[in-house]
Amino acid sequence: MSQHVSSLTSPKKNLQSTLILFASIVIGIFMFLRTAIFINQTKALLGPALNENKSSLSWEMAAFSFVCLFAARRVFRNGIAAAKYSLNLLNDKLNKHRSALVRYLVISEMPALLSIILFMLTGNFVFLVYAGVFLISSRR
Repeated sequence: MSQHVSSLTSPKKNLQSTLILFASIVIGIFMFLRTAIFINQTKALLGPALNENKSSLSWEMAAFSFVCLFAARRVFRNGIAAAKYSLNLLNDKLNKHRSALVRYLVISEMPALLSIILFMLTGNFVFLVYAGVFLISSRR
């Protein structure tokens, strides 16, 4: 009972679980995107009052996306450096890497989700372009 949970798993299983977590988050975003397109094409706009501010919303969304992208990369870089230079065991380093990856994904996927929601509310396909570009750029 005195052993840590991280010392009971092998590094290979630890990496597999990180890959599964990453894939499930990305697949969830694409499923939400597909649902948003389906809703938009079959129903009327959910928020017609937002169409008046279409151009300002798109510029604000672009600025928010780039701020989140740079913040996510900084948080990930700092988390990886903390894991790399720690004196912990391999599994503990992998757990730190996974937590840095989760923080990176949360920060970097937030603008994509917001873009999809704004697309559902306004029907403006510019927000889908933002979501797609952001999903591609956050994978590097």
